[in-house]
Amino acid sequence: MTKHIIFDLDGTLIDSMPVWRNTGKRYLESHNIPIPPNLLSVMKKQTLPQTAEFFRQELGATQTVREICDEVISYVADQYANSIPLKPFVKEFLEQEKSKGTKMCILTASEADYIHLALNRLELLPYFEFVATCTEVGASKDSPKVFQMMMERLGGTLEDTIVFEDAYYAIKSAKDGGFTVYAIADPTSDSEKQAISSTADRYIQNYEELL
Repeated sequence: MTKHIIFDLDGTLIDSMPVWRNTGKRYLESHNIPIPPNLLSVMKKQTLPQTAEFFRQELGATQTVREICDEVISYVADQYANSIPLKPFVKEFLEQEKSKGTKMCILTASEADYIHLALNRLELLPYFEFVATCTEVGASKDSPKVFQMMMERLGGTLEDTIVFEDAYYAIKSAKDGGFTVYAIADPTSDSEKQAISSTADRYIQNYEELL
């Protein structure tokens, strides 16, 4: 039976969450806006335009959503283009699955403006049928609907599709939709580790466990 896999990107395939830990803080500090203690957890659940709206509505940022997005992208683009690494054993796992005929895609809350800089540099694109962003498809990972959309686009079913994620909110959404979910350990999700491990079908430290 052909298997299908829907991968998250940040914190799941690439080790980019340290970049985001500092990016929101950097933007707010540069505009003299107080930094809320839950900043990273909020940003992790949102697309960049949603985060920009959060900065405007909740924190008092005065720039437009587009201006905020452009400034944030200017911070992160260089790191996506030049320095963000793969998580351990990702390439080996993708090679393994590709050789089995597994059809794979990426669904990310990040933006096409910068993610393709990393995908191209790390030579990941040949492994995937397509790369979709939540902004492009008009749906967030708060709802199972977006995972169902990706499954249908891959040609999979609930019985033969696995979702790989690192964030609890997305893991819960996928499970609520009836998916098998593999959770990938990431330091930014440590505070929710117990909830993640009890919700996901499998919790792994890195992809070597699946080789």
